[in-house]
Amino acid sequence: MPNLNVNGRNMSVEAAPDTPLLWAIREQLQMTGTKFGCGAGLCGACTVHVNGEAVRSCQTSLSDVAGKKITTIEGLSAKGDHPLQKAWIAEQVPQCGYCQSGQIM
Repeated sequence: MPNLNVNGRNMSVEAAPDTPLLWAIREQLQMTGTKFGCGAGLCGACTVHVNGEAVRSCQTSLSDVAGKKITTIEGLSAKGDHPLQKAWIAEQVPQCGYCQSGQIM
């Protein structure tokens, strides 16, 4: 049972070490801001930060993130007041909205 540090909180998930991080975040932790897009790590909809670097969570296994800090779109700012989120709104960047969390991350 892997332990993860997600958005500053230590959490346990019931999944095999080779499970993609995306599915642990969405299904086990119920954080649905990180989206499934292509499943091949190309589109970026599943982007999260691991130790401050952007990674494609559909291509990153739980064993790859053991002991590392994971930040999802939910952890960027609960109020939506992170400077990047403010700029996103001010510049009217949003399109359909499905993959924008990955674009922001």
